[in-house]
Amino acid sequence: MNEQAAAAPFLLAVDVGTSALKAVIYSRGGQVLASCSRRYGYTTPQPGWAEADPQAWWDAFDAVVAELGQQGDKLGQVQVLALTGQMHTAVLLDAAGEVLAPTILWLDRRAVAETSELQARFKLPPYHLNSTYTLPKLLWLARHRPDVLRAAACILWPKDYLRYRLTGQQLTDYTEAGGAALLDWTTHTWATERLAAAGLDPAVLPPMHRPEEDGGSLLPHLAARYGLRVDVKIIVGAGDVLALVAGAPPRVGQITCSLGSSSMVFAPLAPGQRVDDRQQRVYTYPLLSYPLLGGVSSTTGAAVQWAWQSLYEEQIPFEAAVQQALTAPAGAEGLVFLPFLSGERSPFWNDGLRGAFYGLTLAHRRPHMLRAVMEGVAFSLRYLLEIFATLGVALDSIALAGGGASVAGWPQLMADVCQRPVHVYTGEETVTRALYAYACLAVDAGDDFAAALARTFAAPVIYRPDRHGDIYDALYRRYCQLAEFADGTLSRP
Repeated sequence: MNEQAAAAPFLLAVDVGTSALKAVIYSRGGQVLASCSRRYGYTTPQPGWAEADPQAWWDAFDAVVAELGQQGDKLGQVQVLALTGQMHTAVLLDAAGEVLAPTILWLDRRAVAETSELQARFKLPPYHLNSTYTLPKLLWLARHRPDVLRAAACILWPKDYLRYRLTGQQLTDYTEAGGAALLDWTTHTWATERLAAAGLDPAVLPPMHRPEEDGGSLLPHLAARYGLRVDVKIIVGAGDVLALVAGAPPRVGQITCSLGSSSMVFAPLAPGQRVDDRQQRVYTYPLLSYPLLGGVSSTTGAAVQWAWQSLYEEQIPFEAAVQQALTAPAGAEGLVFLPFLSGERSPFWNDGLRGAFYGLTLAHRRPHMLRAVMEGVAFSLRYLLEIFATLGVALDSIALAGGGASVAGWPQLMADVCQRPVHVYTGEETVTRALYAYACLAVDAGDDFAAALARTFAAPVIYRPDRHGDIYDALYRRYCQLAEFADGTLSRP
């Protein structure tokens, strides 16, 4: 590939997140040429509930693509369009293709009882079925809003919904099926007997495809609206579980923490290495190109956003609030925070866990509290690292990715708390890097996924743990005591 071809616009990658949508244009050589994002909210009608409006996702998509279109003729040269996004959040469509409310977000915890029933019935491990997944929420709807399920003609997930709006085609991929607790992981087919638990006909399930396969043709009026080629290749894409492979170049001994609203924390296993955590605190994810060991934390970046909004009522920008917090002493004068604002997945798998501050005194102010939240998220990562060590998986460094990696000062704090170097690779992109690799496969079957992915990375910035080790060791022990007391079921690794 010559230099001019490598620099040409190639991919429009779209990430439909929980609180924001981002669109990125990649060159054929794997470099980011432009990006744009828009934030949106969600509603919490009751404690523990969270609902989205899919129209807000579409409006955000419309806005960011329009803005990118003002940056020269990059969109007109794009060859591939691919989407990813938040998982587990089911978008129910009626026979006319219109959205049926409510759209229950993944972080909603109303279906705790239904989750327990389904786990008892199907005997699935918590990483195959927990209350963040789609199936328990469908059972909740069957019991509390049967009118919605009676009207449902198709189930999609956020990135699939936007692709449907772009193409008119209703389909999904294997990662979304797995995140819905509706995939038979052995046969890679729909586990329709589980859907029957909610009284739904399997006809509501769309066809499944691989991420690089064809996702339909762009509707002509949208091509004209956005200045995209009418023959742009739209591929199926995958859920944001792609962050497991796209946060850093894979290396045995390095764990990747994709720090967004929630965090995915996974490390590649050595060839032939098998790890069995009998307590099922962490697990091996086998659906990507190599096995990964890890787990998912529910509210990490979301906890920091919550603290900023709650403590400062958005009176100052988020970045300014964080910098205030970082001026507070390390350890926040003995204040410890448990980041369990919506239950917790790995390693506790306990929907009943809740967040808490411990150690508040009259001397504490808002910066102390926000710093304690940031440190609490770091302690939760260190807890997982200790579990890995007990399982014989040694980790010498952390690759920090996602939005949290770009928060000035947080990577150094994470290095100091976890007492390991933190590597941050150039740019903020995580999941969209994997979309680039899949787009390369879609246009050139002879390309290699790992090689394509590697083209998107430059040398990392490295933050070394050089401060506050004694302070954080003591506070980490307190964090473990508090978290295990709150959980009541798990012994420290």
